[in-house]
Amino acid sequence: MITKDPRKILIADDSVFFRTKLSDILVEAGHKVRFAKDGREVINEIKIDSNAIDLLILDLQMPDIDGFGVLKWINDNGYQNKFPVLALTGIYEPANVMEKLRNLGASGLMTKGYTPEQIIFRVNRALFPEKAAKGTSRERVPLSVPVDFILGDIVRTGFLLNISESGTFLHTKADLLTGAMLRLKFSLPGINKVLDLKSIIKWSTAEVASKTLFGGYGLMFTSMSEEDQKILKDFVDKEVGKKLADQG
Repeated sequence: MITKDPRKILIADDSVFFRTKLSDILVEAGHKVRFAKDGREVINEIKIDSNAIDLLILDLQMPDIDGFGVLKWINDNGYQNKFPVLALTGIYEPANVMEKLRNLGASGLMTKGYTPEQIIFRVNRALFPEKAAKGTSRERVPLSVPVDFILGDIVRTGFLLNISESGTFLHTKADLLTGAMLRLKFSLPGINKVLDLKSIIKWSTAEVASKTLFGGYGLMFTSMSEEDQKILKDFVDKEVGKKLADQG
């Protein structure tokens, strides 16, 4: 969950509380963040150096110049496609608003009710579209579910923060070694069956596991039953479908 390719993100929101919350999440994920408290400050930041912005997270409800006004200014002044824009709202917006955002060039929409995992998933998808376009059958979807993981005779508990048909990310403060084999037992949201999967640790961010929400281990599944494989595939396909519906 911690990127090795940090990007510069401008957060535009008139709420100090939410700017701080969002900044903490993005900085912990490895990105660099700065702020604008309203639409005029956003426009000034773009005028000063548009190349210093890799992603704009833009609140739609701001005083003076709102998010729609900023998007219109971006289009009118030749900055469209200069950087992706994720629109931000405190409420779920109806389809006609999403259509308006697409016409103004927004890359996507997030609500302020998103979990940290969902925020990072959307942000990294906007920042690294070329990675998202690869391996669609292995697309990762965000989640946050407890998991029992077993190494030898030792059973520990952690959290899975995303999952695909081929692997998952395990958040834990336990000290594990890359290459270790783990047995995982967990249930997916809305599914009563406990999945029992074997996996191998492929990479680690253990050096920051005790300091961040996103420390842990990238796992690749090595074996599962046909039933569990179907449950996992159906779950991922369903979550990808929800995401595409939100975007479209």
